[in-house]
Amino acid sequence: MKNKKLLAAFFVVLLLLAGGGAWFYHNQTTVPKGWVNQSLMTLEESDNKLSNSFYLMFDKNTAYLAARLGGNEESKPSKLSKDILNAFSVKGSDRPQAGQWVKLGRVKTERVKDGYRIKTRKVTFDFKKTADGAYRSQDGTYWQLVPKGGGK
Repeated sequence: MKNKKLLAAFFVVLLLLAGGGAWFYHNQTTVPKGWVNQSLMTLEESDNKLSNSFYLMFDKNTAYLAARLGGNEESKPSKLSKDILNAFSVKGSDRPQAGQWVKLGRVKTERVKDGYRIKTRKVTFDFKKTADGAYRSQDGTYWQLVPKGGGK
């Protein structure tokens, strides 16, 4: 009888630990402070090396990418551009349609010199902060935080 109570208590503690770990994992903030519920967007064609213009949106620990009109059709394909097209499951020279979006998955953020490395299951962005407070990704595309109330 004593062993059954001990075993039951062990399983209750185990369930509480597993539940607490799962709760912590799902509620942990993994994006840079100030980027939660914010979006980065690509700007003008000359500063956009990607096939489309995009919004990169964040919640506490997940990133989403939404295609917009525009982009730079003349740009040379970079690894970032190919990774983004793969995330949208677009082959070759096809481009995502405006309004199409994809969940990139859970974000892992690393602070690097003058910026952030944002890693997801599908795409990794290396953002370097510019003098005007915006960011440049590894391919040279210019991204700016959307003012609160815009974007998503």
